[in-house]
Amino acid sequence: MAHQPRNLRRRSTISIPGQRQIMFFDYATTHTEAEVTTAGFFDTSRDNLTKDSIVDAVVDINGTPHRVVLRFTAVPTSGSVTVAIDGGLAAT
Repeated sequence: MAHQPRNLRRRSTISIPGQRQIMFFDYATTHTEAEVTTAGFFDTSRDNLTKDSIVDAVVDINGTPHRVVLRFTAVPTSGSVTVAIDGGLAAT
């Protein structure tokens, strides 16, 4: 079963003038953590995503459900959307 965009719901958006938008999402899925962190899993939602946006997810809801916080590390116009388990943004 593929990612269902309707299960990815935007909770809020922060817009700082001159910067990209950062969005916060809620997501629940029967997919495992390994599946949702695979490059390309969120490709069907690409048009609604921005780099460094955050997903508060509950994965594997029909098996061993657990919460994971993801951050979009790349949202290219072509190629795979990628995520990482979020441990906080590093200072640049």
